[in-house]
Amino acid sequence: MRLTKEQLNSYEEDGYLLVSDCFSKDEVESIAYELPRVFEENTPRKVLERSGAVRSVFAPHVSNETFDRLSRLPRLLEPARQLLGDDVYIHQFKINAKVALEGDQWEWHQDFVYWHREDSMPAPRALTAVLFMQDVNEFNGPMLVIPGSHKEGMLDIIQLDKFFPGALTPDELEQAKPSWTNTLTADLKYKIRKDILARMALKNEIRAIKGGAGSVLFFHSLLLHASSNNLSPWDRVCVFVTYNSVSNMLGERPNPRPEYIAHRDFSPLIPVSEDALLEVEVAAL
Repeated sequence: MRLTKEQLNSYEEDGYLLVSDCFSKDEVESIAYELPRVFEENTPRKVLERSGAVRSVFAPHVSNETFDRLSRLPRLLEPARQLLGDDVYIHQFKINAKVALEGDQWEWHQDFVYWHREDSMPAPRALTAVLFMQDVNEFNGPMLVIPGSHKEGMLDIIQLDKFFPGALTPDELEQAKPSWTNTLTADLKYKIRKDILARMALKNEIRAIKGGAGSVLFFHSLLLHASSNNLSPWDRVCVFVTYNSVSNMLGERPNPRPEYIAHRDFSPLIPVSEDALLEVEVAAL
């Protein structure tokens, strides 16, 4: 799938693009079939909500063929290459399971802030493709975005650490909790200042991204976004595949986040056939 000139212009202007009906009902069902085993897997790649419900599962593509093939489908790869102007590799792959009545918020943030500060990504030459596994509506915690905010660069933030400086020694802090965990939970490490958020919202408005199951949202790594709690009786599971330009590979850093959060295999992705998801299903019968 190649994006049209109009779609490319829309992404450039707003910082995101929603493509409806990108995946068929059969394809969505074939992916959904794999979700229970991924969520039940006992792995450090799984992040839980305060309630104990699954919040996210990282890097399912390293152990599950369906998700590996999903990440290399031309309908995701080709737009990513167009928008970034380069071959791409997977920086991060996760499933966000904002389950009914238990899915917690994601505070306002820019993804690139985390990738730059925590992973040494040089420039915001990355984007994320989000596959909607269910219908996303105004009730089940849709992603909220501020269109055009990607043009503002990295915004001023407030950094909140789990422990006050000096409360623990560096060794005690390391033993108490990995330093990267609050980059993944509802208590995010880097928070956008309230006055900046207000200014951006007044300037550009806030939009809720809604769409049917099988829709795909492409969004810029500097787009300011968030989502509220899921207070509805409907799950809102989404698959997030983040592509980074191969010429924008991560720099070296001491004590990097785990490989399953920030991949360091910078090999360009090789596409599979457009029918690859259904071929997995056939092979399993």
